[in-house]
Amino acid sequence: MKKFGIYLHIPFCRRKCGYCDFYSIVDEAPLRQRFVDAAVKEIRLHSDNEIFRNEQVTSVYFGGGTPSLLERPQIANLLEAIRASFSISADCEISLEANPESLSLEKLVFLKSIGFNRISIGAQSFNDDELKKLGRIHSAEQVINSVEWAKKAGFDNISLDLIFAIPGQTTAQWRSNLLQALKLQPQHLSTYCLTYEPETDFGKKLRSGALKKTSEETERIMYLDTIELLEKHNFSHYEISNFARRNFACRHNQTYWDLSPYLGIGPSAHSYWENHRQWNVRSVANYIEKLDSGNLPIEDEENLSQQQKELEFIFLRLRTGEGISLENYRHSLGKDFLLSHESSIRKLSGHPDAPLFQIEDNRFTLTSA
Repeated sequence: MKKFGIYLHIPFCRRKCGYCDFYSIVDEAPLRQRFVDAAVKEIRLHSDNEIFRNEQVTSVYFGGGTPSLLERPQIANLLEAIRASFSISADCEISLEANPESLSLEKLVFLKSIGFNRISIGAQSFNDDELKKLGRIHSAEQVINSVEWAKKAGFDNISLDLIFAIPGQTTAQWRSNLLQALKLQPQHLSTYCLTYEPETDFGKKLRSGALKKTSEETERIMYLDTIELLEKHNFSHYEISNFARRNFACRHNQTYWDLSPYLGIGPSAHSYWENHRQWNVRSVANYIEKLDSGNLPIEDEENLSQQQKELEFIFLRLRTGEGISLENYRHSLGKDFLLSHESSIRKLSGHPDAPLFQIEDNRFTLTSA
């Protein structure tokens, strides 16, 4: 069965984190219901698209922003609209991103009762000083409580997000965060190196000298230590930043990396199918206005050329532990990967220590170091 995913972007946060480049606005409670009503309209408009009508949804992902800020009826309304408009597979992965300060046992019990079967908690750190540096408004204790509540609510697919290379963070402090995460026994971990996007508050402070970036060598050590430690604890390093226990890789993210079709709902959300990509307006107000007028909130769209599709196929698949299936590459693009990119592969072979790739079981993958 072909994968088909739905992503719903919830654009509200209690506070905008200084490092975040995703579209979001500081929460305005009166605007929430207007947004939910508009998102339901968008869902229904897309249900007429034959591309989606003829496929089963294998993953639904509520991302943001902070989806857990919505009231329970609002979350239920959005999920019910998706169910009413599309064919949902019996084993559909239904995920919700949540920040610890917006969770309670009662809310998690409710989410489980209406069909969510995966929860992704934005922990980022188990060190309160590091959380303050990141501008987070939760504590390490709230992270631990959230995980325990999720387990009590019946979630057996729990993911934690963590950030490393926070200014001033040592390799020992990062390892301590990983060990604390492991104590909570999640099924999935996403570990991201702190990035300084130019237009974020962190990006501006870096340029002004108010923040000092961790050295590349320290970042490298932290990353390789992460791989070694998590693999020792039976996590598979299945994508650059993602680790999962057996059978718990994030199905929704795999949809992106496989160039499978996905539908994006909400302001700034992207969609892709049959070499076509489109994205929505990056404004809650404009998003609501367009849908109130009966129009889809599309800002722009493009049809990928064969060269664009090939490049995306390569860089998305090389993000993953599975790498590029040489047979699938030939089948999808009508050419031999090794011959087509012989000169680039030769450069990877010439690294002074060891080749930066390997070919096993008819797959081309990059090495860890």
